[in-house]
Amino acid sequence: MSGRHGGTTTGQAQRPKRFLPSIATMSLGSAKLHALDTKLKVAASKGFLGIEMYWDDLFQYSVQFRNKASPYAAAQEQQRGATSSLAVLLAAADIAELAARLGLKITCLQPFRNFDGLTDPGLRARRLDEFRLWLATARRLGTDIIGVPSALPTVRPDDYTGSRRAVAADLAGLARLARPHGIRVAYENLCFAAHVRDWHQAWDAIQLADEPDNLLFLPDTFNLCGRTYMDPEHASGKTPNAAADLEASLQRLVEAVPVRRMPLLQVADAELPDRPLTRAHPWRGEAGLPALMALSRNARLFPFEERGYLPVLDVIQTLVAAGWEGWLSLEVFSRTTAAEGDETIRQHADRAWDSWEKLARLMGWQARPLLDGSGPSA
Repeated sequence: MSGRHGGTTTGQAQRPKRFLPSIATMSLGSAKLHALDTKLKVAASKGFLGIEMYWDDLFQYSVQFRNKASPYAAAQEQQRGATSSLAVLLAAADIAELAARLGLKITCLQPFRNFDGLTDPGLRARRLDEFRLWLATARRLGTDIIGVPSALPTVRPDDYTGSRRAVAADLAGLARLARPHGIRVAYENLCFAAHVRDWHQAWDAIQLADEPDNLLFLPDTFNLCGRTYMDPEHASGKTPNAAADLEASLQRLVEAVPVRRMPLLQVADAELPDRPLTRAHPWRGEAGLPALMALSRNARLFPFEERGYLPVLDVIQTLVAAGWEGWLSLEVFSRTTAAEGDETIRQHADRAWDSWEKLARLMGWQARPLLDGSGPSA
């Protein structure tokens, strides 16, 4: 009899679980300062098997295709802030070919931002047109996952609602649109979002959407810790009952969400700031970013790096104990990626691979598994 999380029938031989190293392209440098093709080449040279494709990186890479096609048109498009669909698709095909030569799997295209809970029908229609381009792009890239994070707190409040039914309806719409293309939508709670901040809110909307085959939950160690463990405005960086509250939250998570609905795991630690992120802190800026968002944008770290303070290993161990396996994507947003030059890419790739090797050693995994088609396909 199969178990809750997809166990095997008694007496059947169980294959070893597989855990595969991937890195998000934004973890290697700025989209505007660092070339996407260089990022892929460096990641592959370190040993990574997968790439989580950040839309901003691909869009910047597409600029050269617009320039080749028509320099004048490209200049006009940039002035208007328009996106050339053809250039993006050409860039995606070129990157897919490069990834194949390098032996890299493109695991996911993300983030399709600020879609859940829309209140303006006209805005929704325009965003759905954008999503159709994303679907075509994902197919060119050869990935079957598009990541959709919960709406940012910087959106216009009048344009969005936190209604669980409205959020679920929007997610269902994306999932239905993606299904004929063989693409799945993975919804992620951002701990600093406008409305959907915790995993249970995201899972509630996913269940309400009732698209079990095409709508998934995207776990992220930073965001799983965000609402129960982290308080960047406190000197300790933690909530009063951080460890106990996180443990209870993770237990509820693995009891509620089947691991087959988690296509990959995004992994990041956080740097404990030198001083609390109060409203006067420069990271929060004139826009008055929420403390967790300011921390996320400026001070994520790869696991086990100096000044990291989140129990990332505990989160991973809990999910693995519940039966999860697959791609781990090191996803770090950091002020350190803004330094110019290819050395920034190499430095972040070195840091990321050191992090992966430490994680693999602690978990008893192969640091350099083979990507031979027999493991997880997500």
